[in-house]
Amino acid sequence: MAVADRPAPTPLQAEASRLLASHQYKSCELVALMELSQMKQRSSAGPAAEMATTLELLGDCAVHTQRNRQANDHYRDAAELVHDHYGRARGGGITNEEEATCRWEAELRVKESRALSNVGSVVEAAAILERSFPAAEGRLRGQFDAHQYATLESTMLLGTLLEKSGRTSDAKAQYRYALAKNPYALEAVEKLAKLQCDERTMGDLIEEGLKTRKAESQDEMSDGEPLLPLREYMRAESTWHRNQLANSLQHFNGLSTRFPFHPYLILSKAHVQQELGHILAAEQNYKLVRALDPHWMEGLDRYAHLLFQLRMSRKNAFVLQQGGFLHYQYSCHGGRELDGDAACGIEDELAQLAADLLDIDDERAEPWVCLALLNLANEEHEKALAYADKAIAIDQQHQYAHWLRGSILLSSRQPENAVVSFFRANDLRRDIPSYEGLVESYLAAAKYKEAICTAKEAISSAPRDARAITLVGLALSQAPASQKDGEGKERAKKALKRAMALDPGAPRALFALVDLHCTEGDYDACVQLLQDAIDDGKKEASDATTPAAASGHAVTWNKEHPDVMQAKLAEMYTLKGEYTEALECYHIAISQNPQNGLAIQGLERLEKTIRGIDPDEEMEEGDAEHYEEG
Repeated sequence: MAVADRPAPTPLQAEASRLLASHQYKSCELVALMELSQMKQRSSAGPAAEMATTLELLGDCAVHTQRNRQANDHYRDAAELVHDHYGRARGGGITNEEEATCRWEAELRVKESRALSNVGSVVEAAAILERSFPAAEGRLRGQFDAHQYATLESTMLLGTLLEKSGRTSDAKAQYRYALAKNPYALEAVEKLAKLQCDERTMGDLIEEGLKTRKAESQDEMSDGEPLLPLREYMRAESTWHRNQLANSLQHFNGLSTRFPFHPYLILSKAHVQQELGHILAAEQNYKLVRALDPHWMEGLDRYAHLLFQLRMSRKNAFVLQQGGFLHYQYSCHGGRELDGDAACGIEDELAQLAADLLDIDDERAEPWVCLALLNLANEEHEKALAYADKAIAIDQQHQYAHWLRGSILLSSRQPENAVVSFFRANDLRRDIPSYEGLVESYLAAAKYKEAICTAKEAISSAPRDARAITLVGLALSQAPASQKDGEGKERAKKALKRAMALDPGAPRALFALVDLHCTEGDYDACVQLLQDAIDDGKKEASDATTPAAASGHAVTWNKEHPDVMQAKLAEMYTLKGEYTEALECYHIAISQNPQNGLAIQGLERLEKTIRGIDPDEEMEEGDAEHYEEG
């Protein structure tokens, strides 16, 4: 019998295996326990290899019935029996007493590790695999010589466990080996992109994997070309995780054109569009995903966020001031027109999405995130926070749940606690929204030095992203003079102007620069900035078919939020004392969006001012009637 071979099954083991294959787990377990009892009765030690087979069957039954701790015990006992038995058969071939001795033991160790990870023992599960598959010490270009019994399954599992443990460098080494072993392991591509592995390295690994596959089976290759656009997919994931959104959208567009019914590609495209501010297009793609697969759950919490954006944009959430600058991240609704009670319809859509996801699987994080957003839309912050905590308890690696928790805490005026959640979200994925949350929280907590450092780190992560550069301008504009070397406002202006040069339609940079000029009393500059933005929005709308125009906020924000621009312009005219122009802008804003709270409130205040009434003074009921009649 070869060292790596399993022994021939006994008659009872064969019967138990047939029951297991038929999903008769209770019957299989009962038969296997009888076999195990007989083995122990026949000998004090029992036939090691045969007993290991029975223990593995018991472990498989326990896993299928979700008794992972019991399964772990069975797999561990079976692996130890196999290790002792075949270790002696190999003699001096073992250099590490805990190293896997054969493929059978390797499979048992993987099962043992997976059972442990299912109960949350991540570090212990990773340790089992590291001991069983020790890598060679010599490394070349960050790669390593994997153990002879390491498989794609064991490597990906170990990489995932190491990543969860915070050992990202070791996790990357495992994913690199997995990709070199099989270039179609697209999850490894995604994981490497998330861990900021450079495109050249991933490209080399794909080439190595393709050569390996070609050597193994000539039938799977045609002239050495891959069966799928592996390099294009790698570039799409890499640019997405490096915050190169326009490039990522271009790659995902190409992939989704070639594979038009692939829900994951359409979902990824929707994520990129949503972050770019292309909310209408993102909404259509989310709906397409649900139409293709009604039971799809992954990533649909971002769809819930989009619905929340639509709801909050109608309530003008972006006019709320946080630390002196406009908090607009929920405001880009992408031009979806609403009539009458349509805002409530969006709320109904959000509630229906949460109910659908709960029906599909209430043990995933997505439905609880949806419930958190639904309650946040209703301004029930405590309930929203509780649901966000529930989502995190289910999946501690869910980046968006941590970001949402931070947003809820920040809006509840708990910036110190919000920092913790945003930091965890940023640790899981270094995207711009998590950096935005960190900077906002630091500013709200008056930690200006930390805010400036975090904003600069955001630029390092995405040097060509206008949002990252805007963060530097915001942080510098809010920091006191003692922490800005006396030139903070000028440096802030330069940063904000640079952000606007990169993305002329970026609303946050525009409003921050307007507010900065406003604090200096330079209302002419404010009016000019807003007027230019409105004019550029009209111009860019006519050029929206060009790729350059479609990649920024100019089309998706200035063009589709003219009411916000007009209301802000009216506010500046009011401060200048040019009431006629202000009235005109307010009326234009309300005609464009009758629900624009900023314009409605601003118009009421302006009319009071014109009549010589203090706009902040509460009027008696009789005075109010007289005011309305007048």
